[in-house]
Amino acid sequence: MENLMMDILDEVLNLQEDEEEGWKIKNDEQADWWIEINEEKLAEIRRLKMQLQNKIAFYKEKLDKVIKEEEAIIERRDSKLAEYFETLDEKQMKKTKTMMKYRLPSGELVKKFPGPQFKRDNDTLTKWLEENQMDEYIEVKKQAKWGELKRKTKVVGNAVVLEETGEIVEGVEVIERPAEFKVEV
Repeated sequence: MENLMMDILDEVLNLQEDEEEGWKIKNDEQADWWIEINEEKLAEIRRLKMQLQNKIAFYKEKLDKVIKEEEAIIERRDSKLAEYFETLDEKQMKKTKTMMKYRLPSGELVKKFPGPQFKRDNDTLTKWLEENQMDEYIEVKKQAKWGELKRKTKVVGNAVVLEETGEIVEGVEVIERPAEFKVEV
C-alpha cells in the first residue's frame, strides 16, 4: 500500500515536471487554466499527504505505547534494585564524595549524590552585592537600542545613515531580500 501511494505521488510530480518544460503562460485564460490544473494535482497530493499523516499517527501511537512499556519496565527494575541497594553493607561498595557503587556481574548499582541546586532572584542578589560593595560580581551589559535608532536612519545603497547628518552608522550591514510571490486560491 505504501509503495502504491509513493508511486502515485511520483507519477503526479513527474507529469507536472514534463508539462512545465518550455511552455509559458501568455494570457489570463492560460494563467487561470494553469491554476485549475495545478489545484487538481495539489488535491491528489494533499489526499496522499493526509493518508501518510494518518499512517504516521497510527505508528506514533504504537511507538508511544512501546515507549511507555519500556519506561515501566525500567522503573520496576530500578525500584527493586534501589530497594536491594539500601540493604547492602557499605563496606562492600566503592564510595566517593558524590556516589556509592556496587558491582554485579550484569551491571553496576550506582547511587549518586548531586550537589545542591541554586534558585536565584537576580534582582535581590544584585541589590545585595551593591549594598556590600561587591561590584566585581555584578555584570553590566551595554546594548544598542536598535528599534529607536532605526527610526532615525535610512538606507542609502548598502549603508545605513543617520537622516539628520548623513553620517554612516557603523556596525549595521544591509542585506537585501528578494520579493516574495505567492498564489492565493
